[in-house]
Amino acid sequence: MTKNEGRAKALLRQAVRFLGLSGIGWLLDFTAYTLLSLRYSNLMVNNVFSSLLGASFVFLFSTRVVFRDSHRIPLWIKYTVYIVYQLVLIFLISRLLGAVNVFLLRHFTWPLITRFSALLSKILVTPITMTVNFFVMKGVIEKL
Repeated sequence: MTKNEGRAKALLRQAVRFLGLSGIGWLLDFTAYTLLSLRYSNLMVNNVFSSLLGASFVFLFSTRVVFRDSHRIPLWIKYTVYIVYQLVLIFLISRLLGAVNVFLLRHFTWPLITRFSALLSKILVTPITMTVNFFVMKGVIEKL
């Protein structure tokens, strides 16, 4: 096995572990969002709180299970950087979700798609979010 093949395998292992943890974080986020939405009507605030809960879970466990901390900068500073990044990402992805939802509603008339367009939009955008999160988290934890 060449050096590049070894790096590719290690990166793939990290990506699979991160995907698993992110899936659990997404379930935590979705559950918290659902519970908050039953009590409070401000969906944007509910989404911010539930997303930060999921992101914190993923950060906490990824630093122990997926990535090797470089120890150049204290972990709490890296966490702060990651949470600020997440807040920006939540805003940007919320706008993208809205655009995807509008696209689906304008271009599809099937009742199943129009009824669940918001959920379908979330599903379509999630791979983008997970990919970006993987590389940002890898950079923050291993490079800083």
